[in-house]
Amino acid sequence: MKIYYSKQSRKYLDKCDSKTYGRLKAAIEGLLEGKGDIVKLKGRKDTYRLKKPPYRILFTANEKFIYIENVYPRGDAYKKG
Repeated sequence: MKIYYSKQSRKYLDKCDSKTYGRLKAAIEGLLEGKGDIVKLKGRKDTYRLKKPPYRILFTANEKFIYIENVYPRGDAYKKG
């Protein structure tokens, strides 16, 4: 299984300080093993949420890849727009 990043998620991760980047990167890599607080989102087809306080990582997954859609601070994660 391979992990792909959207342009928005890559930009957000690049702006993070090194400590935060390391925490988020480790959480994302943990998805390959099914680790973390993962919940399927209601109203969004095939979209899941990984919680790594105070961040939310929104992603889609199938048997071949995981696509990281975006990384948000908690308050901004579920706003539509």
